[in-house]
Amino acid sequence: MNIRNYVYGCLLIALTACETSKPIANNPAQDKSSFFKQANIFFDDSKLHTELEKLKISENEVVEFCRKSEDAALKTKFAAAVYSNKNYNKTPAKKEFWAAIRYNLGRFVETVMLIREPNQKVFMDIGSGNGEKLFTSLCIGFDKAYGLEYSQESFEESKDNLKGFNKEIEIVKGDALEIDSTFYQKADFLYMYSPIKDDEIAAKLFKRVIDNMKDGAILLEVRCVYINQLRRLTKLNFPSLRSWIAIKKQNGKFFYKNVIDNSYNYNNTETKKWIEVESL
Repeated sequence: MNIRNYVYGCLLIALTACETSKPIANNPAQDKSSFFKQANIFFDDSKLHTELEKLKISENEVVEFCRKSEDAALKTKFAAAVYSNKNYNKTPAKKEFWAAIRYNLGRFVETVMLIREPNQKVFMDIGSGNGEKLFTSLCIGFDKAYGLEYSQESFEESKDNLKGFNKEIEIVKGDALEIDSTFYQKADFLYMYSPIKDDEIAAKLFKRVIDNMKDGAILLEVRCVYINQLRRLTKLNFPSLRSWIAIKKQNGKFFYKNVIDNSYNYNNTETKKWIEVESL
């Protein structure tokens, strides 16, 4: 056999192997077990959703699988896939409120996993919209989730979206500024994405939540752009951040972490310790 024929033969074998061996990403699993084993190959939300439906994988099974994983990207991928075909209300209930705001779900998952403490089992979304963060909180590992929503349309929408989680998720229709203050003691990890446009009112809501949440609880606010108003109300020197901020209540005092900066950079922020909020 001359060299040319040998090389040609090797190339032919290689090409044949490529043709007969399809990439795993294009060869979806044929059963639930093998699907979850190779689940990390599915990167497109709609494709992953299609596979979930094809294999009749329930939303409860998705949650169960996600709870076993420490991979934030995988949790995000499955939560996004489940919610990829859900409706969400785009109309604000009042002119002072924002309508549903969608943003990078992965940042939410990463941040909550970063600052959540092991004993925190109950999540709350203040302004819970269509319930996406409530469902995602179960995927992260919370045992129970509470949603508070003012809009009747969003409330009904979220109840329908999460009808398979009546034990794990409780959604209440109400005004965050008027609901009984003890409501905020139900959770040990609270979250909101600045649901109110007016900075003065938003600061009042922030103060109401941290004043009434239980000792040891954490509040994560994604869009804290009303620090000056908050300082005036609380007489506390909250840091000048226009971004994600986490507040922890401990022995009646407040501590903060600047979890993530405006460029979504974790490296430039202090995430190892809580810093006490000092009086003005």
